[in-house]
Amino acid sequence: MERAVVIINEAPSSMRAWNGFRLSGALIGADTKAEVFLLNDGAFCALKGQTTPDEISGQNTGAKIKELLGLGARIRLCTQCAQTRGITEGMVVEGVEWVSMVDLAKSIRESNKVVSF
Repeated sequence: MERAVVIINEAPSSMRAWNGFRLSGALIGADTKAEVFLLNDGAFCALKGQTTPDEISGQNTGAKIKELLGLGARIRLCTQCAQTRGITEGMVVEGVEWVSMVDLAKSIRESNKVVSF
């Protein structure tokens, strides 16, 4: 089975972040293993208990992460990016893995495709 790494650098309110999550779901539907890496402000996407504004009410990235985990995606969060932003483990969706840049490098090496949002 092919593997793809989807890197999300954008905050939850960004359409780029949302499209990265949508693509991850589509990859799974196309029989591709999807790994999502949350870097920089993408770390905020993993926060649980998000309340989205009315104009983007359907784009709750925390809920989307739960959905993707249920479909078999691997969601990984850069520990340094999260800590720099004051995010602790208790603040993120259960099932999100805390990892390092070395882990991202290994995943990229082992993947067929890498996409960045």
